[in-house]
Amino acid sequence: MTGSAATPDRFADLNGLRICYRQDGSPKAPAVFLIAGLGMQLIEWPQELVDGLAKNFRVIRLDNRDSGLSARCGGPFSEIPPGFEWSGSAKGLAAYGRIDMADDVLALADHLEIPQFTCIGFSMGGMIVQLLATRAPERMTRFASLSSTGGDATVTANDASLRLIERFFLLFPSEADAIEAIRESNCHFSVGLMPLHGPENHQFAKALSDRAADDGGYLRDTFAITTSPPWRDKLAGKEIPALFMHGGSDLSIDVASAQSLANDMPRATLRINPGFGHWIDGETCRQALDWLQNSAPREMH
Repeated sequence: MTGSAATPDRFADLNGLRICYRQDGSPKAPAVFLIAGLGMQLIEWPQELVDGLAKNFRVIRLDNRDSGLSARCGGPFSEIPPGFEWSGSAKGLAAYGRIDMADDVLALADHLEIPQFTCIGFSMGGMIVQLLATRAPERMTRFASLSSTGGDATVTANDASLRLIERFFLLFPSEADAIEAIRESNCHFSVGLMPLHGPENHQFAKALSDRAADDGGYLRDTFAITTSPPWRDKLAGKEIPALFMHGGSDLSIDVASAQSLANDMPRATLRINPGFGHWIDGETCRQALDWLQNSAPREMH
């Protein structure tokens, strides 16, 4: 993940919130929505993937609510509220849920007059994509879930990974601290593909810091994850074409639940890339593009 080249930011007022998005490719081509993960911005989708998709698809990337340039659903936190647990948080903490974020995508599709579409989601975005398949099966033709769970929001990250994630819950003392945290996170979750002291990592981290401040969105997203009920039973047995792709060295989400759900979906494919982490690397881009180009979308009636 090294960030996407400049395409104009656009905005739509959806579900009472202003959502930022970008479009690439022909507006007459079949649509693909790219759904980002926890705390991610739309500029984090690799340009290799965006450009590859744009040759044959209308590509829509969005900043999820509470991320990037999309509207915030509250202010920053001075401390982590009581009731938060990675194993399951108190329901009252969540200002919104994963279903609300899925409905934001549907509202954007309506705004853009897109009746049917494919979705690619990374990490938390994979959860949203899976929920979309249960919310609007008549509209989703297929989906790819990258480095995500399978039908639940269970967090299986190791302690070191959780501590890195938690650094983003509260405001950073300075821009330098924010950039340092992003660089360390990139290096850790990419399993070294983004070296800590490499110039690409620094430039990428600064671009993210310059584009948008978090203002509590990261923690509110985490509340939404840790209060989500499972949705596996709504997907198991479904005939929708699906790709579940996972890094064999993913330090954030274990492959087991995605593997289990893929086994129970007749038209699902599971790919595990040994040695790769919780990251959208070049090989992930190439495999996702190959799958989209060679898999037949579900026929809609």
